[in-house]
Amino acid sequence: MAADQVRIRKLPLEGRARSPWRWAPVAIGFVALIGVGAEVMARHDRAEAARRDVIWRVTGPACAPLDPEVFRSLRRYPQATPYDETLFQRAGGTMSCTHLVDRVGGAKVRYAVCKFGAPDYLRVSLGGRDRFYDLTGAKSAAVTVIKDEVRCVVIPPFRM
Repeated sequence: MAADQVRIRKLPLEGRARSPWRWAPVAIGFVALIGVGAEVMARHDRAEAARRDVIWRVTGPACAPLDPEVFRSLRRYPQATPYDETLFQRAGGTMSCTHLVDRVGGAKVRYAVCKFGAPDYLRVSLGGRDRFYDLTGAKSAAVTVIKDEVRCVVIPPFRM
């Protein structure tokens, strides 16, 4: 009888201790995966910041001032757009706004930047004070509002 002759036994594991390093390759793999993921995200953030800077960080000559009576005597009521605590009114053209964050005086400051595509006249109201700008001649403008300071510069035409 063949069944009586076959014995199945487990080998003793007495001489073999479990290694404390058995999970080391898995842990190293997780650390590497997290490190690569963090670097990919950091590169993406830097590329996005550079793309945003190209579009929204603008310099140029200051906008020409406008006599307030000219703006108030317009036949059509200008388009009004409130953004944050600022009211923008424009006669014609398009408008697009965003926020940027910079360090001003050592502290991070979040401020508004608005681009205007070829308005004839522009009025910026902030804190009860009005500023009027003349942009006739199909000029585009960018307005930054940092704290209580309004700055308008003429920029090349842009596409939204």
